[in-house]
Amino acid sequence: MSPADNIIEKIARLALELPENQKQQMLAMLSAWKKNRRQTQREKYSEAMNFSSEGRAYYGHARDISATGVFIESKGDFQIGEHVQLILDFISASNPIKIGGTVVRIIDSGIGVHFDSSNQTRLTHLESIISKHAMILRQG
Repeated sequence: MSPADNIIEKIARLALELPENQKQQMLAMLSAWKKNRRQTQREKYSEAMNFSSEGRAYYGHARDISATGVFIESKGDFQIGEHVQLILDFISASNPIKIGGTVVRIIDSGIGVHFDSSNQTRLTHLESIISKHAMILRQG
């Protein structure tokens, strides 16, 4: 069992002690988390990048990427749920990819951003670019 699965199981045990309506809400949320856990492969993505949020510009360094999100090493006053606009450059793509996302994780070294999934065609295209990018890096 992965560390994330262990945490989800611990939260589920705690949820059983909540009042009935809160217990049901928490168990439904945990079920959704289990379904939405990372289903795409992370790839190394070591790129300097500029991005923006709420009219502010930021600079960071991407550490890894998948078709569903990216981790960016960056300092700033970010909030969970904050929307960001990113421009991603790849050696496997002739043009930068512009994509929006939501901050879903904040740690001392940076933020985890989950890409907006409203445009499935764009995410499929991004997944293809990431695969090519990873293959080029492995050959080099």
